[in-house]
Amino acid sequence: MTTPSFEQGPIRPPSEAQSLLVRVIRNCTWNRCSFCPVYKGQRASQRALPEILADVDAMAAAADALGGVGGSSGDMLRALQDGSVPPVAHQVALFLRGGGRHVFLQDADPCAVRPDKLVAVMQRLRERFPTIDRVTTYGRASTVARRRSEDLRSLAEAGLTRLHLGLESGSDEVLRAVCKGATAEQLVVAGRKALAAGLELCFYVMPGLGGREQSAEHVCGTAEVLRAVAPAAPTERPLVVRLRTTAVAPGTPLTERAAGGTFTLLDDVETAAELRALLDAVGDVPFELRSDHALNLLPEIEGTLPRDKPRLLAVLDEFLALPAVERALFALGARLGIYRRLADRHDGQRRALLYAHVPGLEDAEERELLAAAAAIRSRFI
Repeated sequence: MTTPSFEQGPIRPPSEAQSLLVRVIRNCTWNRCSFCPVYKGQRASQRALPEILADVDAMAAAADALGGVGGSSGDMLRALQDGSVPPVAHQVALFLRGGGRHVFLQDADPCAVRPDKLVAVMQRLRERFPTIDRVTTYGRASTVARRRSEDLRSLAEAGLTRLHLGLESGSDEVLRAVCKGATAEQLVVAGRKALAAGLELCFYVMPGLGGREQSAEHVCGTAEVLRAVAPAAPTERPLVVRLRTTAVAPGTPLTERAAGGTFTLLDDVETAAELRALLDAVGDVPFELRSDHALNLLPEIEGTLPRDKPRLLAVLDEFLALPAVERALFALGARLGIYRRLADRHDGQRRALLYAHVPGLEDAEERELLAAAAAIRSRFI
């Protein structure tokens, strides 16, 4: 007999890989960002509270059938294979293997759900899963900026611990160009409100989102927002900034802009230079920088700022100082998964694998290599 099934949305942040995924709203309330392919063609809709609570109960039933937090991998695999739980329960198994500690509320803007409704969901979650110690969610800046401070505090008191918020860019010009539906002022207000309510705040920044045409504005505006918000975070829960390098995904409006010549995607060398300019522009404000996505060329560009800033700039400077073809070869190797960090270019076996994997590299030019790397990047979205 199979335990009841339940809904699950299409995405979650990489940092929520072992989280229980609870769908409280379907799709995206905005769904017009030109760079995002996820919800195109889908309508947003609210889910009724009894339906969400029934999903939480179904996840709890699946967790029991999987053996709970102490269950073995073998028992969980057998339960998934013999039909004791629905296929969607594989995420419940990941949650249990992670200690049953983390929950992520889906989809794109659960903050648009009434606060009392979210409180009821979190209460049920903590009743059914007492091991939970973190509940996180996505939020839109325009939504959070409109929320009353007391409503955000009520969510924090009910157990919401972290808000993932798409900053993308702090430039109003770039935000308008990508149809983000938010302003730099809203980003600042939303960030400060979330921090004041006692929530952890994670901003997502997209290097290259302004293209070649608006790169300077993108750097300047983004740095201004980070400088305005980061100091509001207490020492024990600093602002976290996660990098998501821009790529042109097929089927998005950004693809149409690129084809029409109004957006020119930065190559990996230009993106590294822009990121260096951003680190310079933020000054000495404190925040945690994370590079936890395959879209990013250099995963070692992460650390605690301002303490680790000299090290991060040194890595970027080392990359940018390489001969042009060497930079492009590294970019291609990284996009193919052969190179993981900049130091890997000194590994003879990895370099030989790159040349074996891509015939004709000896005669390739920088432009061709960087174009190939950019094409591969678009597949990581």
